[in-house]
Amino acid sequence: MTAKKIKHLKIMLGGLLVMLVLAGVLLRGQDASVQVIIQLRVPRVLFALGGGVVLVVSALLLQTTLRSDYLDGSMLGLANGAELALALVNVLFARALPYRVLVGALAGGILVVCLRVTLFKVKHSSFFLILGGLALAMFFAAATQLLTTGGGFQGKSLANTTWIDVWLLAIVIVIGLILLLSQWTKLDIFALPSLQARQLGLNEQSSSLTLQLVAGLWLGAVSAVLGTVFFVGLVLVQLVKLVTQVVARKRMGLTAMVGGVVLLGADDLAHYLLPARELPTNAVLLLLTAPLILVLLKRWLHEV
Repeated sequence: MTAKKIKHLKIMLGGLLVMLVLAGVLLRGQDASVQVIIQLRVPRVLFALGGGVVLVVSALLLQTTLRSDYLDGSMLGLANGAELALALVNVLFARALPYRVLVGALAGGILVVCLRVTLFKVKHSSFFLILGGLALAMFFAAATQLLTTGGGFQGKSLANTTWIDVWLLAIVIVIGLILLLSQWTKLDIFALPSLQARQLGLNEQSSSLTLQLVAGLWLGAVSAVLGTVFFVGLVLVQLVKLVTQVVARKRMGLTAMVGGVVLLGADDLAHYLLPARELPTNAVLLLLTAPLILVLLKRWLHEV
């Protein structure tokens, strides 16, 4: 896809984002007071917008640095690890729960460091990386369920998003952006085969650590509120790659916009689809994106 077509697509997505933001803030809230809209609807919409952006960008960074199109942070245990950290805080130090976004971000960053010295060292095949990551995710999910059973602990919806969540997410995003910009030009290293990069004297280890830390911080922060959504990052990143056919750095902006549109759209549906009931944003997001993996599977079958 040419740069001009990508620009036009960004403009279309921008218009859609504006409509989704207005729908999220105004619909069903039009009879409510301004205070209710500001305190309940606006933070939810802002978190969905920012969360969708970092959810897919984190997947793009992990796929790029690990040189695998078939994974995202949820498949490596990062999202479930953030949920487990939040569950532990809920049990041991409940007063810290208002800062759950920060807890999730720290958990994601710590897990990235742990994975780099263990699972990320598996170089034989992406299959073993995916298998090990899913096993870790299942372990974290089981531990979280054991800790939270009967406690009424929920983290699958944006319905209870607060302004504290929004401000903390904004801080985490800014920190991640600073780290990302410091390695921005080095993203092109990962467009080369690993062997060729070494032959050219390019050291990708420090760059990959920084970029993976950004992915872990962002994914952990979002997962602390949204919960784990398997394959969403993988599907959206690869669909954008399929459409644009450009390297990671050139499609990051478009990928971010797609993430914002999808999560914000899913949250609007979760809030408005059933008049008398609030649906889990997590589940609606999975329902919207799961069928898209069939498109990718068909494409990948042709590549094998």
